[in-house]
Amino acid sequence: MRKHFSLCLFLLWALSVSAVERVSLAQLQTDWSQYKNHDVQITDPLVVCGSFYDSLILAPQRLFCPEECAVGLADGDSTVYWQIVESNRAASVVLNCRNAYYKVRTGDVIRGLKARVTSERHLLTGKSVATHHMPMDKLPKPQKDELRVVGANIENYFADLGGYAHKRTTPVQQALKTRKVVKGLRAMKADVFAFFEMQVGDKAPHMLLDALDKKGNTYGFVSLGLSDKDRIGGSFVYNKKRVRPCGEWLSALTDTTSHYYSRILFQGFETLDKDGNGTGQKFIVSLSHFKSKRPGRGNYDTNARRVENADSMLTAIPQAIALYGDSDVLLLGDYNCYTQETPIQNVVRAGYADMLPHGTVNDYSYNYKGESGYLDRCFANPSMASQIIRVRPWHVNTDWYYQHGAYKMKDKSYHRYADHDPIIVDIKLR
Repeated sequence: MRKHFSLCLFLLWALSVSAVERVSLAQLQTDWSQYKNHDVQITDPLVVCGSFYDSLILAPQRLFCPEECAVGLADGDSTVYWQIVESNRAASVVLNCRNAYYKVRTGDVIRGLKARVTSERHLLTGKSVATHHMPMDKLPKPQKDELRVVGANIENYFADLGGYAHKRTTPVQQALKTRKVVKGLRAMKADVFAFFEMQVGDKAPHMLLDALDKKGNTYGFVSLGLSDKDRIGGSFVYNKKRVRPCGEWLSALTDTTSHYYSRILFQGFETLDKDGNGTGQKFIVSLSHFKSKRPGRGNYDTNARRVENADSMLTAIPQAIALYGDSDVLLLGDYNCYTQETPIQNVVRAGYADMLPHGTVNDYSYNYKGESGYLDRCFANPSMASQIIRVRPWHVNTDWYYQHGAYKMKDKSYHRYADHDPIIVDIKLR
């Protein structure tokens, strides 16, 4: 009797094993209906391209936004654009699973995935899946004779929690976000920060500096000379021992029609010697926050506004050069444009070099619905470009799953303090 029972168990085990069919992703893509409601094990390693709620977006390799590589809809129908759209769709699958998503990073690899095919491009498993983390992105320190300038979107950083910010941030989340932002800033060790999505006025910079600089003698800030508003703007934060502002800020564009009040701001800086005296070496930094895309509608219905934003920035550059008495210009910002979109190409055609690296899987600053690309930019005119040593995105944010509720987990790391990666620029002025 015992032998029969053991045999039955063996047969049940064999049937359960044989019920999981080993297939490649290409086999599934050939005919999804053939595998619908079947349990499969995918033989290819899959890369996590994005995550949302209870799902992971998987593909054989990282997916990039079509407009990183091709002319998009706003600039005329592009055959290459649509080919990339279709290729990304065909290559990707959506996995519904039970992972703790804040522990899964974009770029992680899943091997030997077992799941049930529920419909075309959709898989389901009642378990969590094992992900293999890619090595964490390390940021080298700047050399002693180099200046470090950082452009960073810090995502709705408000001191006042009424009005526009009220639905986005609670006091507990605000305190935890500030802690995460400060940890990230300390790790970057920058001499100048150009921040986007910071509340207009002085309260938000003061709140940040109170946490960043306990003694109050290291950092200063430059922001619009306005009373505090329930609007998003930008501010410069700088190391007072390394640089000092030259004159007043120059605002190139204010937008009173939206919550994004100040979109383009210029400031000149002069480097200091070890005794705090000016060296005569100057440079100009611009921070810009172009009009955003509309979720689900792509770039075409707001592209004209971003073209206007780029024109306003370019028109203001000669004014900034005259105001600050120097011709070294660095343009940083969240341009809300991928590389092949018209506003970006207009800046390049005006003579400003795109200083970001292109061509590898690490070249991105933002991830949306599983597709990566650069929304955050770094341009320089020829005199500044010749003095830039290195430029790189620091993947401290976009690879980590995020929602405001995640702050309740009391995450003590600096990861995912915002939804964009900062752009790190190391400069050796001559």
